[in-house]
This record gives sequence, structure tokens and C-alpha cells, in this order.
Amino acid sequence: MSNNVQDILDHTGSSLITLNCIVAGLANQLKTTQGTAAVEAAQAHALEVAKAYSTADGVAPDMKLITDFFNAHK
Repeated sequence: MSNNVQDILDHTGSSLITLNCIVAGLANQLKTTQGTAAVEAAQAHALEVAKAYSTADGVAPDMKLITDFFNAHK
């Protein structure tokens, strides 16, 4: 694997981890200020958005990961 490809993979991984940290903070704040019901509503919305994505390219949202994420923040 060339360094360029590895750099791209490293940057992508770092970006995903960073995004997860940001969203986890938002989920925690949502639970703190509005309760578990708000987290459950956010989960339901996230799953609806995920269902709307096209899987034509063979890449789809991971519904289990979305569910696991929100369940961990309830």
C-alpha cells in the first residue's frame, strides 16, 4: 500500500473517530437536558434517515451500529 493511500485511510479513520466523539457529546447533552425519550426520538429519526440512503453502490449505513450507539447513550 502506498503512503498516499495509507495517509488517506489514516485521515478517514481520524475523521470518523472525531465525528463519533462530537456526536457522543451531543447525545449526552440531549439526554442530560431532555431525557431518555429525546435520545429515543433521535434514534428513531437516525434510523429513518439511514433507511432513506441508497445502497446502489454497495455501501449502506450500519443500522445495528446506529442502534448500539443510541442504546449506549440512553
